[in-house]
Amino acid sequence: MALATDQARQVNVLRDNYAPIYFTTGPTPSRSLHQLPQRTRDFSGRLDHIAAVEALVGDGRPGPHVIDLYGTAGVGKSALAVHLAHRLAGRFDEVQLHADLGEQNGEPPTAAQVLQRFVADLDPATLSVPLGAQDLPQRYRSLLAGRRSLILLDNAQSADQVADLIPATASCLVLVTSRVPLTAVDGVRLHPVGLMSEAEAQALLAGVSGRHWSGTDDEHAVRTLVQQCGRLPLALRIAGALLKKKRHWSVGKLTDVLTDERTRLAKLADGSLDVRGSFEISYRGLPEAEAHAFRVLSHLPLGRFRARHAGVFLRVPEARAEELLELLVDAQLVETGDGGHYRYHDLLRLFAREHHEKAGDDPRGEQVARFLDVYTSDFLESYRGRLLGSQWSGAVPVTSPGGERRLSDPDELYIPQRLSPAGGTRPGSRPARWQDVTAEHRKVVILGGAGTGKTVLADRICYDIARRRDGGRLDVAFTVPLRQRSSRQRTLERLVADSVGLRHGLELSYETLELLLTERRTLVVFDGLDELSVRDRERAQADVAGFCARYPRTEVLVLSRPGASVSGLLANGFVPHVIDTFTPDDVRTYLTRWARTTDMPPWDAERMLTEVASSAEMADWLTTPLLLSQLAAVYRRHGRFPHGLVDLYDSTYALLFGDRELYRGISRSAVGPEQLGQVVCRLAYRFVTRPGGSPGMPGDEFVAALDRALRLTVPEARSPELTDELLRLFSESDFPVRPAPATASGDEPRWTLVRDPFGQYLAARYIARYSRDSRVVATVCRRVLTAVRATGFTEGAVHTVRLLDEEGVPGAAHQLVVALERELHRTRDREVRGSLQQVMTQLRAPAPPAHDDD
Repeated sequence: MALATDQARQVNVLRDNYAPIYFTTGPTPSRSLHQLPQRTRDFSGRLDHIAAVEALVGDGRPGPHVIDLYGTAGVGKSALAVHLAHRLAGRFDEVQLHADLGEQNGEPPTAAQVLQRFVADLDPATLSVPLGAQDLPQRYRSLLAGRRSLILLDNAQSADQVADLIPATASCLVLVTSRVPLTAVDGVRLHPVGLMSEAEAQALLAGVSGRHWSGTDDEHAVRTLVQQCGRLPLALRIAGALLKKKRHWSVGKLTDVLTDERTRLAKLADGSLDVRGSFEISYRGLPEAEAHAFRVLSHLPLGRFRARHAGVFLRVPEARAEELLELLVDAQLVETGDGGHYRYHDLLRLFAREHHEKAGDDPRGEQVARFLDVYTSDFLESYRGRLLGSQWSGAVPVTSPGGERRLSDPDELYIPQRLSPAGGTRPGSRPARWQDVTAEHRKVVILGGAGTGKTVLADRICYDIARRRDGGRLDVAFTVPLRQRSSRQRTLERLVADSVGLRHGLELSYETLELLLTERRTLVVFDGLDELSVRDRERAQADVAGFCARYPRTEVLVLSRPGASVSGLLANGFVPHVIDTFTPDDVRTYLTRWARTTDMPPWDAERMLTEVASSAEMADWLTTPLLLSQLAAVYRRHGRFPHGLVDLYDSTYALLFGDRELYRGISRSAVGPEQLGQVVCRLAYRFVTRPGGSPGMPGDEFVAALDRALRLTVPEARSPELTDELLRLFSESDFPVRPAPATASGDEPRWTLVRDPFGQYLAARYIARYSRDSRVVATVCRRVLTAVRATGFTEGAVHTVRLLDEEGVPGAAHQLVVALERELHRTRDREVRGSLQQVMTQLRAPAPPAHDDD
């Protein structure tokens, strides 16, 4: 009879409390067990997790290694653990055990039950002579002593389930998966498992469905599907299985099926795979107080929230709210990254809302309404007060004779702007107010040229909504200058908040802004897309499209110039409209109000209106608010409208390339506005001196001319990249130089100088101000005559004389007139002679009498 050894057995003899019986037997044979589940064939991604766990296993610490992969339901813990186990099986090749510790028939297995099976697997003799429960852990460890063993414990419910399943030998690895971190397990290394990245999620979808969509029309739909699944592996696997089963479905069809959030969880099920059922296990284990908080907080209208927000929503002290939130975090039903902000996974929020509806916690939605009132009402009242208390000056500030800025009531100088559909008028469509356009379309891009009042329109929309002039359809509107983003990349949400702070001196907290964008009726106007550099516009359009996707209840307008590409917006459902030009009645109304606001004497006002009505050459310049106000300012200063439009050309040039750009923080390219104006003037001169005055310059010739202009203007910044940037800028904006319309497919790209009179003015500025020899009279004369011989340059020659006179170069203007008159008498070219006669006629005309401002 042997002493009690490892070979001892206990049996129940007539219920004698497992009386020990000792017997002699040979040593138990070592069995090689390989119980790992089959690895998932379409497993993909998770490289960072794999590397981290393998580093823990090989870190040289004394064993056994116990690693707990924990995370929320459906996050892919089991698939990752099985994949890791197979990768590491070569290091632990003698014994590989596996047990599912999750619920089976409503109850999870106990540690004793799992031990009984493991011991029986390791030593089949135990089946005929079972061990007592108190001896199972010792026997289990003895059987694994000194053996390279890997134990995979899936779906562990608690530390008690796991503690006795950990061998004592250093050559063992225990991989555990759990929904809550098992911190009470001795020596455990915790490894959180989070959601997949966008790329990993798409790869998993492709692997499960057997489909590939790179470079196809399904790419956008796939991104939407990943978003609907919340990058949760279980949901992605189900979606992939549905696509594999329903080969006749496109990805877009599946996204349509999952669009309704109320039924999304029900649709994310396929056989034994069920997102809702996976969540249900975690929810069932909650005490009622935690379950109630889980349900109710799912309706808190913030994507991220703090304990104080939860306290207001639950009507409990902040400390109690934080306690409940931490318990939900422990249960992996609520997430936190920093311990201060909390959030729901999208699908868990839907799951919680289903149970909220079943429980009838807040059937009338009073908690949401009260929360919105607490966090938005004070801001809205202050913001509306600032808007209603503002004073405007119409299109531009009006300066009184004493130099003070004259402000007016917001309605005093404003002519309501009308919008028409871009790209041709739809049958039966008429110009409409912004209120009508936004009531019909949630996303609109409004196009208007320089001076058409785009920024004024943006501000008017905010003002009109504050005055309830939209019929009370909207609660609030914000205007956001996109140019403020060019110097420092910021999220559009941050840009909205910063704009409110800069313009109105109000702090707009992130939670208030989010509530306004998600729960209130809000409109956001992004102004000045064209004022960004070309390289930033595409990114800005993508960001605006993402903004619209994040806040589907918010209406969005984007303002830009007609030439700037808005293809990224149009591809995302924006409807294009253009700002209509002023009608003659609009012009008369504006000038009448302007005269009254500036206290213009009635006889001067009447003379101004009469001159406007009889001036055909002013027609093109009286159709935009900014140039109309410039005309009025010139009239008040000089008692006349611009002579030959030169004064107005000066204003237009300043509008395009002057201090207004700098003052508004506009940066269209790496070249500053002043230098950009000089480059354009050099190009204009190149156009007006081309042989025969050909209207279209071949692309290669234009690029060479642009490169030369940059070399002479900004030699330190000249580069192929800058040349490419300006080519794109000229292509997408309404600059005086731009691509010529193609006359036939396959034609070589050509460039043109538009608005010929203004183009001549630009060339004259180059001759008189920007050329290196602008003070060498002989060179100036030669350049003017070259342009006259090539294109006539009638108005340009007159502009040059006047610009030289303004520059104050002694005798320069007179010498140019003498040279032009000499050429007139000498030339035999009839066309050149005709052009010079027109020039001399204009130069000999008496100047209009100066207006006495006193």
